[in-house]
Amino acid sequence: MGCLKSIVKKIIFAALLIAFFFFGGCDFVMTKYNEFTSPPREELLEQSKDFGDFSLVSSDYRLTRSINLFGYRKFNAEYMPTGQKITIIDLKNKDVIAPEDFNTKAIDKKINDALNNLKDSVITLENLEITGRGTIIAKGKNIPFVNFKADVKNVPFKTVEGTLGAYKSLNISKKNKPQTTKVVLSMRDCKKYNQQVTANYIKSVKF
Repeated sequence: MGCLKSIVKKIIFAALLIAFFFFGGCDFVMTKYNEFTSPPREELLEQSKDFGDFSLVSSDYRLTRSINLFGYRKFNAEYMPTGQKITIIDLKNKDVIAPEDFNTKAIDKKINDALNNLKDSVITLENLEITGRGTIIAKGKNIPFVNFKADVKNVPFKTVEGTLGAYKSLNISKKNKPQTTKVVLSMRDCKKYNQQVTANYIKSVKF
């Protein structure tokens, strides 16, 4: 009897799934997803104030927001001419990484840990190499950063390059306006990554 109930449930589920796709359910979900991630630019600028003022960012950068799936709020940009993506992640009060960490070599290990904990996909990195260090002068803050190169674990001959920086800002939309650390991360396949695209984006934001 239990086996029969299980079969009936599977049949009902399959029927509902077929009906969902047949009657445009997938299109409906995608429309709602796009409406959330890509609202009108004015609305997006207003809702992103916890991350900074993005009103001077060039239209070459498409701004979007992310659905909160892993406990972190994120604000995204894509440089349309090349498809390079840049993400700003609010670390809340978690001791993952901080701007002052960039003053010491201890940042190297913290960045390796952060890249594997703050990713948007299932990839993990290994053999991290810091290829550059510096500060980007943004509108209102100096953003310390490192450039890096790393191998993608379990994918032979796959390497990525990127930039990771950090800053602190008030979450003005929250009660008591807590100050939290945000990290700026851009990462791409080796030889396709353009650090200047990331730098130009950061320079145009008032953090």
